[in-house]
Amino acid sequence: MKTQVSELYHSTKEKYSMTLHSGEAGLTNSVSWIYLAEDFQNMSFLKGGELVITTGLFTRSGIALFDFIRSLVTHNCSGILINVGQYIHIEELTEEIIEFCITSEFPLFTIPWDVHLVDIMQDYCRTLLQSTQRTDELNAAFQSAVYQANLHESTLLTLNRYGFATDDEYRIIVMQNLQNTTRVTFALNHRHFKYHLFEHDNRQVLIYQPSRTEMSFEEVLEILLFCDSIILGISNVFSSLKEFSLCYKRARFALASAVFWNIPLVNFEELGIFQILFSSSDPEMLKDICQKKLGKLEAYDSAHETDYLTTLRIFLLSDCNLLETSDKLHTHRNTVIYRMKKIKELLGSEINDSKVKFDLLMAFYIREYFLIY
Repeated sequence: MKTQVSELYHSTKEKYSMTLHSGEAGLTNSVSWIYLAEDFQNMSFLKGGELVITTGLFTRSGIALFDFIRSLVTHNCSGILINVGQYIHIEELTEEIIEFCITSEFPLFTIPWDVHLVDIMQDYCRTLLQSTQRTDELNAAFQSAVYQANLHESTLLTLNRYGFATDDEYRIIVMQNLQNTTRVTFALNHRHFKYHLFEHDNRQVLIYQPSRTEMSFEEVLEILLFCDSIILGISNVFSSLKEFSLCYKRARFALASAVFWNIPLVNFEELGIFQILFSSSDPEMLKDICQKKLGKLEAYDSAHETDYLTTLRIFLLSDCNLLETSDKLHTHRNTVIYRMKKIKELLGSEINDSKVKFDLLMAFYIREYFLIY
């Protein structure tokens, strides 16, 4: 829903005699705001997505235009518009700069010196404010839909108005540790991918229509997992927005499973028997199972400031391999042996029996489930 560079360019290129010199592939970049930059030292204030306007005053401090542009790309800005004629001239747009902007998919524009920057900034800010209002309204609708088991008619009408049909295929991906959304939006926009990205509960939520994109599921995941710390929980594909709340919760449960397993992503459809936890209509029964299996350990940890629960969880997830467990816990193998002996005493059972291991692992999943809800 955010305004793209192309919209600003095509709506004002005649009015302000704008010229695109390089980085045409980046015209799909989303614009978060307009930023007037004349000081290289203020780069730390950039949050990503800004279309930067400059007269090049920074060059009087000995800063090269190429270095300035490279820093903007590093900070995930959406493009640069140079007011040429006073501090920077057209001939200073070297081949090195042109090639860099092409490679970086970073639009480079110029406008003549006699254009008043206040005029173009007012035009762009007005457009971006309108875009922000639309985005905020759509965000609010999706955030409300999270809590609506039966989707309200007013919420549905808002989603419909912004191009999300009631009956269509959708998928939800909940992302943890995604700090840099511009890197994701730039890449998705470049592929003409229809989606909406919003924040909920300190996580980023992506909803899109699989049947309306030429991108494969694997290509989408590759764009989202650009950083090792990012973790994804993926819902099943569903056929109506009326299922949004249910499928959002499934994506959150998948995310919790990914965190539990310490892996980059989990698809709800691949959880197998663990989907039963999500489908249970008797939460008290689940809590009772968890208490019976892990209650003694939890009480002991609380009373003695130990962390036997974590040791047992890692041990089970490591297929009861002591060496792998010690590596993951960054603890000496003998320490793990001692802890496991104590855990067995507290539980009153051995852990080499397949049924015992399954019951304990299921109890940990139940525990994670209730940490979410």
